[in-house]
Amino acid sequence: MNNKLLCFQTDKGLRIYYYKQIPPDAKGLIMISHGFGEHSGLYEEFMDFLLKNGYGVCAYDHRAHGHSEEERGHIEQFEVLIEDMAVVVRHLKQEHPDLPLFIFGHSMGGLIAFYYGILYPEGIQGQIFTGPAVGMPVGTGFIPQSLFALFKRHFARVRIYSVLARKGTRNKAFRAKLKDDPYILKYETVGFVCEFICRGITLAKGNASSYRLPVLFLHGKADKIVPYHASEEIFAQISSQDKTLKLYEGLYHELVREPEREEVWQDILAWLELRRKLKNAVEL
Repeated sequence: MNNKLLCFQTDKGLRIYYYKQIPPDAKGLIMISHGFGEHSGLYEEFMDFLLKNGYGVCAYDHRAHGHSEEERGHIEQFEVLIEDMAVVVRHLKQEHPDLPLFIFGHSMGGLIAFYYGILYPEGIQGQIFTGPAVGMPVGTGFIPQSLFALFKRHFARVRIYSVLARKGTRNKAFRAKLKDDPYILKYETVGFVCEFICRGITLAKGNASSYRLPVLFLHGKADKIVPYHASEEIFAQISSQDKTLKLYEGLYHELVREPEREEVWQDILAWLELRRKLKNAVEL
């Protein structure tokens, strides 16, 4: 993987940083939307796998994450994350107009990509979600929405420390790596969490029936961050004619980093290859 960090600006001048590499004769381009508190560099191993199998990759840091600008761990509105994704997609389509574009979204990145797919499906060949945060995170389902709104109003910049390093994966080497990573968010603000839960999940669930893209949902049945039932419920609501859901017994939240990650990677590759062949058959 080419580790050169690139940058472009949003319509309002915010710098968004990303990695991109396109192999010769690329079969398609996979845009990676990372999860809550993460950054794009954590997907290097997965990106190497995609590159070796002929797919271009682009992974960007969401605002307030990784190298990208904005107050660390804080946003005012969920919709700005959708706007940022629109800028990234536009940028990629301008530079690589002939490559089929797929979006891979993990956890919060899956939530962002899912709602983006409802609003702006044009030009997207399909989407892949791992542990998408399309339902209430574990331990929050009993809290009424009105209480989240109250928290945001009075405690927006109070910090909540992340459980990702402890509960995200059974991969001990990766957990150890997270502890020493300066670009991992060790906390998020109450305001960010409330926008994510109150606004983001509400928008996704309330508009799920309008989702029509080809899609692959993957979720670990032992996920301790987002329960796998969230994927089952949203999967049943969407209107896609081409939709697949696979659950992995015993796997945690970070599917592409679990000890069994190569099985997950192969499932993703098989799905991509089939979508590409179907597209080629239609065009003949």
